[in-house]
Parts: sequence; C-alpha cells; structure tokens
Amino acid sequence: MNKEAAMVQSQLGIKTHPSILLKVIVLILIGLGLFFHFAHLGQKFYCGDETWTSVAISGHTLVEIQQELAQHQDLIPITALQKYQHLNPDQNVFDTVNYLITSDPQHPPLYYVLVRLWAQIFGDSPAGVRSLSVILSLLIFPSAYWLCVEMFESAVVGWIAMALIAVSPLQLFLAQEARQYGLWMVEILLSSATLLRAVKQKGKVNWIAYTLTLTLGLYTHLFTILVMIAHGIYVIIEQQFRFTKTLLNYLLFTSGALLMFVPWLVVLITYIHTAVQQTSGWSIRFVENPFELIAIFLIRIARTFFDFNLTSSDLGMGISFALEGSMIYTIFALVLSLVLVSYLIAFLVKSSINKNWILLALVGGLPATLLIIADLFLGGIRSLQIRYQLPLCLSLEILTAYFIAYLFFQEQEAILGKRISQIALAILLTVGLISDVKFFQSENWWTQTSGKFITETALVINNSENSLLVINPSPVNLGGILALSNYLSKVDLLPVVNDVFQPIPQDYTQIFFMQHNNSLFQQIEQDKNYALKVIVVFPIEPGGLWQFTKIS
Repeated sequence: MNKEAAMVQSQLGIKTHPSILLKVIVLILIGLGLFFHFAHLGQKFYCGDETWTSVAISGHTLVEIQQELAQHQDLIPITALQKYQHLNPDQNVFDTVNYLITSDPQHPPLYYVLVRLWAQIFGDSPAGVRSLSVILSLLIFPSAYWLCVEMFESAVVGWIAMALIAVSPLQLFLAQEARQYGLWMVEILLSSATLLRAVKQKGKVNWIAYTLTLTLGLYTHLFTILVMIAHGIYVIIEQQFRFTKTLLNYLLFTSGALLMFVPWLVVLITYIHTAVQQTSGWSIRFVENPFELIAIFLIRIARTFFDFNLTSSDLGMGISFALEGSMIYTIFALVLSLVLVSYLIAFLVKSSINKNWILLALVGGLPATLLIIADLFLGGIRSLQIRYQLPLCLSLEILTAYFIAYLFFQEQEAILGKRISQIALAILLTVGLISDVKFFQSENWWTQTSGKFITETALVINNSENSLLVINPSPVNLGGILALSNYLSKVDLLPVVNDVFQPIPQDYTQIFFMQHNNSLFQQIEQDKNYALKVIVVFPIEPGGLWQFTKIS
C-alpha cells in the first residue's frame, strides 16, 4: 500500500467511533483529574499574583494601599493589610473595574468581574476565590472535544485529547490558581472551533458566535489579539490567498469584536505607563546565551505533559539552564520536547488529507515565535513565562492526540505504528499522573513567584519574638508583601524608602529586612548593639532576607 493510500486509511480509521474501553479509561482519568482539581484548594500557597486578584475584588486600588503605608511614618500592624484582600460591603463590582483601570490596565476585566460576583456568594477565602477557576477549567474538556470534532471530524482524537488534558500538570496548576488563564484557554478553544464551523458552513449565526467568543477572549487576555491574527492567517491560507466572501466575513466580524473591545483599548492607552511599569520585569531580565534561552523554552513547554516541580528558579526571574532541575530531569524534558515537536512538524507537513491542523499550528506557533524573537533581539524572558505560552501548550496537546490516533489507525501491517502510539500515550499519561500526585503533595509550585521564599520568610519571622519587618512599599514589592501578610501571625511593619533617613527602632529584639539598599539597614549594620544574620540573598527583587538580633 502506498503512503497516500495509507494516510487515507488511517484518516478513515480516526473517524470511526471510539471504543468503549477508550471511553472508560478517559472517564477514569477525568475523574482523577477532578479529584486533583478540587483537592487541597485552600491549603496551597496563595501567591502574589493571586493576592492582586483579591485586591481587585475588594474594590481598593494600588494608590490606596500606598497611601495607607505612606501615612504611617513609624509602624503599621501587619493586620492592616488584610482589609485590602477581602470584600468590602461599601464597594461593588464597579470598584473592581476601577481598580483594573487605574492599577492593572493590562488585565481586561471579564474574569475579575466574574470572580467578584462569585466571591459574594462563595466567599473571598483562597478556596472560595479559586473555586471559580476550578469550575471554569472543567469547560476545557467539552471545548477541546468540540474543536477536535470540527478540526479532524474525529471523536477518537477528542477523547485522547481530553485524556491528555485531564492529567496535564499545567492544566491542574492553572485550575487551582485565582487568575484568568483557565478561562482564557477555554476561549481560545471555543473561538478556534467556531471559526472552523463558520468557514465550513458559512452561516451568519456561526460568524456571530465567533465574534462573541473572540470578544470574550479579548476581555480576558490581551494576547487574544495574537490568536485573532493567527486565525486571520489561517483563513487567508484556507482561501488560497484569494479575497473571497469567507475572508470578507472574517474581516467584518473580527472588526466587530475589535469595536466591542474599543472601551478597554482606550483604558489601556490612557494608562499605558502603569501597564508598562507592571510588566517591565520580564523585559529587563534576560538569558545571555540565545541557545540556553531556546533550551529552557523547550524544557518548559514539555511541562505541559509532565512536571515534577524540580525547578530551582524561585522568584520566577532567576533563570538559567542549571536551575531548571537535575541534569537527568532537564535532559529528559528537552529530549521529549525536541522529539515531540520534530515528529509533529514532520508528520503534519507530510499530511495531505486534513489541512485544518494549520489553524492549531498558527494559534500555538505565532505567539510563541513572536515572544522568542522579542527576547532574542530586545532582551527579556517573556517567552519563558508558561502562562504566555498557553496557546502553544493547548495546540501541542491536541496535535499530539491527533498524531497518536493517526498512528494507531494505520494499516494492519503497520504494527510498529500501533505500538508507538500505545507506548507514547501510556508514557504521557503515566508521567502526567505522577506529576499530578506531586502537585497534590506540594504546598507551592515553581511557577508561583516568590512562593518558596515567602513561606520560608513567614516561618522564620513567626518563630521569632518581638519582631519588626522593614519593607519597601514600591509597587514591585507590594504583591509579595500582601502575600506574606497572609502567613504572618504577629509582626509590625516599617515602610522605608531607600533614601529617607529613619531612626533605628529600639523596642524590637529582632529586625528583619527584605531589602538591604536603604539607609536604615546601613545604620543598624554599623551599630554594635545588633548582630547580623544573612538568611538568603537574591540578585533581584525582593532582595532576600536579613535578620538583625539585638544584643542583650
């Protein structure tokens, strides 16, 4: 049998009904996934990014927090920061939108409005706030299945994709994070599926549905614009570079989505300085060797399928190949990523039966490529932030499901292809489940900025008597300070700006610093009544933890 005939036979096999055994296995995996999704929801570390979600739904603003700290020229109890992380009966959902406008304009409001309304019913505790993300994450299963049916006309691919998603450690982590990324992935899948349906069936209702899903995506994450551009390139290719009615419809209905997004574009342009200030950290830090950058990128992409939480790059910005884990772990991840990407590219390029995979290749590849180019030429580590690579992670999961299904349904003589597909699926499901168990046992994950540092800092301070914590109330530090406030039982804060003189507090036997570049630190360091202990030092914000003990 020639290759073209084999591909046709395999494609026909993919379109057959999935077996009862496959459905049972996938349902069991989804059941396990649901258990891990809901387990320990309130016990996991509540990171700095999630703390800003709590601030958003409280209705307070960044300026209010800074004013609170600035008004205290001496001391402020740690409990004073708690009110900024809980619902205020005098504030409403419009105050949440106002917070985003003035303090966080790079984050569109849809998720935060939803979580504000959700918290009014289910509470504003970490478990209450996170439970919305868990519920939203469940929508990814029918969304992925629908996209597979639209793209490959295959329920088999859909079931395999749901199996991979069910055990994905990345999907599990995002499902338990009080942020918008789970909702964004659902919208990426839905907008892609509705686009395929609109292109095939050409009805106005389908194009309207596409406009609505695209608009929801834009109001959830700004990178939806990149997904929209990828959709446009796909339509141009699908229409063979001719200006057809389908291409016209795409332009018209995409313009409709952009028009509905204009109000927030005005907000973003008006407060662009604030948005740049809040996100500049990813552009001022970089990996010097471009090959190292690409290697780390490939390693982190592999964590879509397995992740044993071995990364040592705490704080999320101290990044190098050596910090990605043990050598065996990183080499395995790098090889898996290279093999998977290489096989998928070779397989898809040779595939002449179904070209709809081009849509997923563009949705995942375009944003990833642009981010890598930006890092290589402008400096930065944007491409290494896994939450920016979610379109690519979703595309890899679905294309891998398609590849496995294709190999399994090759002609009867191709036993090797069937064995490869079975072994590949078994390996991916096994390492995924091991990763999920690891996540179940862990208090914090490597992707949570400053997670390990904050929990260890809280442990040290809580075990000390008569303690004072000196802080720098700049915006870049506030997220960590707010997160830390959830884990400190009793300590006073002393806000200190770097160049402002401050007398040494005399009523404390333990004085802790999270930065060492201010005048008060230098004063105490020179005072012979105090002994300095360096607990941990980082080359980036927060600088670390230093402890001065007053000598009796």
